[in-house]
Amino acid sequence: MIDTVAVSKTIIRGLKYRIFGKSVYGNQDWMKADDQWYEKIHDSNYLLHENFMEYFSKLKPDIKSVLEVGCGTGVYAIREKDMFKGLEYTGIDFSSKNIEYCKNHSEFNFLERDFIKMNTDKKYDLVFSHAVIDHVYDIETFLLNLVNSCKKFAYINSYIGYFPNLDKHKRRWRDDDHCYYNTISVKQITKNLQEFGLSRNQFIVRSQKANEKNTNNTQLVIEIDKTK
Repeated sequence: MIDTVAVSKTIIRGLKYRIFGKSVYGNQDWMKADDQWYEKIHDSNYLLHENFMEYFSKLKPDIKSVLEVGCGTGVYAIREKDMFKGLEYTGIDFSSKNIEYCKNHSEFNFLERDFIKMNTDKKYDLVFSHAVIDHVYDIETFLLNLVNSCKKFAYINSYIGYFPNLDKHKRRWRDDDHCYYNTISVKQITKNLQEFGLSRNQFIVRSQKANEKNTNNTQLVIEIDKTK
């Protein structure tokens, strides 16, 4: 049975887009410093985040500086702050409200930045980013800047899924959500990383379960190791 309400909303979104163009970039949930929303999203993907924390703990002896791209309201920097004890942590985010929130609740360093336009001369031992590549307006530049910012290690994931057979990335603008929803191609990521100067043994592109409730929901993880 066709969901006529959903179809109507899709048609209306399409007409608005054609008449008025895209809305201002930035999903309202992740722009308004709603810490409960961020924690809900984080916790619903708990296996993925447990995987990252295990990855981090193994590398910590070799890490002195950390950059989180898309820190939101500081789920890691505030709730999991002990992870970064003794380290130089910097969190960046597109949202001024998120950065203000983090500064008010943490002593770590936070910067309001559009990472795609950011100068990446400074290098960090570890760069990590959760569910940001899913929504960026320029996937290749985002990935290039992340590689350039990384001195040793990087960990990137996408919540939208793992697509090993997709030849190219697919970008879909959601005007009601004010951002892109990107389907990331494993083949294109692999090609991009090699074009950016990494050898094939310096990175892994793999799948990772998000939680136990939905075993079919596998997500994309990229691990980079420049020490190899």
